[in-house]
Amino acid sequence: MATVIGTGISTKLNSFAAGKEAALSAYSQIEKKDPSIVITFISPIYDQREAIKGIKYITKDTPLIGCSSIGSISNYGSRADSIAVFIISSNSIAFSCGIGRNVSKSSRSAGHEAAKQASNSSHGIKQSYLMFSSSTSGNSSDILRGSQEALGTVFPVIGGGSSGRSYVGKTYQYINSEIETDSVTGVLLSGDLKVGMGQASGWQPIGKPHKVTKAKYNIIKEIDKRIAVEIYEDYFEKSFEELKNKKIFDLGLSYPIGEHMADKTTDYITRVPLKIEDNGELVLNAGIEEEKDISLMIGDKDIVIESAKEAAAKAIDALRGAPIKFAIIFSDISRMLLLRRDAYKEIDAIKEAIGKKTPVIGCYTFGEYAPSISGDDRSQCLFNNHSVSITLFSE
Repeated sequence: MATVIGTGISTKLNSFAAGKEAALSAYSQIEKKDPSIVITFISPIYDQREAIKGIKYITKDTPLIGCSSIGSISNYGSRADSIAVFIISSNSIAFSCGIGRNVSKSSRSAGHEAAKQASNSSHGIKQSYLMFSSSTSGNSSDILRGSQEALGTVFPVIGGGSSGRSYVGKTYQYINSEIETDSVTGVLLSGDLKVGMGQASGWQPIGKPHKVTKAKYNIIKEIDKRIAVEIYEDYFEKSFEELKNKKIFDLGLSYPIGEHMADKTTDYITRVPLKIEDNGELVLNAGIEEEKDISLMIGDKDIVIESAKEAAAKAIDALRGAPIKFAIIFSDISRMLLLRRDAYKEIDAIKEAIGKKTPVIGCYTFGEYAPSISGDDRSQCLFNNHSVSITLFSE
């Protein structure tokens, strides 16, 4: 049998009916075989509990994992405001799940607990870990560190932050019938399979470079020995009050802070400011270190689509000629917002590279867990915003 994947997408208005329709469509495609895992992405416009009930009505006790997302990615392309259900049936891949709670209290501990649970119940050779996390209540780079403490610092970790309609809106993480808002959920894939990973961004620096002169964890206190928020005040001629809270988040999605990764490369890790403290400090969704060179970044549609081709090429190269069985794709919500009606072009470019008939599982995330975009060590995974990550699997 090997591995069979079913895909169901629904845009029905009734949450239970939409979940049921998407699950039934996916289930009908696995040729009456026993499902091994359900992966689902549900738009925040739906009643989350009713949507999960609709899915479980079809999939029963099959393990379920996933998160909220403003849009799904599949062989049907890019779909906003939908419920996507992917059912995998396999006798060559084993799936084991875990959850870590209270991300806002200790992001590292939550990431460690989810990965530890999944690892302790796994069978076979561990190959990759798929993780979904609360995107705005903690430090995403610490979540990744916690998972790497349980799995190994170079173990392949993919996934991303769950996404909502806005910064102030809730995001959700799912495991079985549980729906959480401040957690990490993950599934470990084990067995006889090969994994090829690739990531790219396409966001470019604007203006002169700057230096982080004071920072702690995911908070930038000073840039160029000035109050951190002044970088946005200067570039966009906006007052402190105009940038407060949600407005800095919206601006940061389009113009994030890019950390220059290393000498002699043009690669950047991007971070989005979630809010501004009263003293002008910038609270980011992931960590940044002192003395790092940074720039404000900007996206270009054509370059962003080309970066998707680059990520696909990296993933294909990492498989070293092995045939592609299926792909998992995560694209940052900033890319969907930039491309708008052209969002399908990014997905089409990836499908053209990996094969149009290759089964695709994915969604739009707020930040991605994926290998270093520099390519210096493709096994070393990082957290990055504004990127697209592609993981290819071969049996």
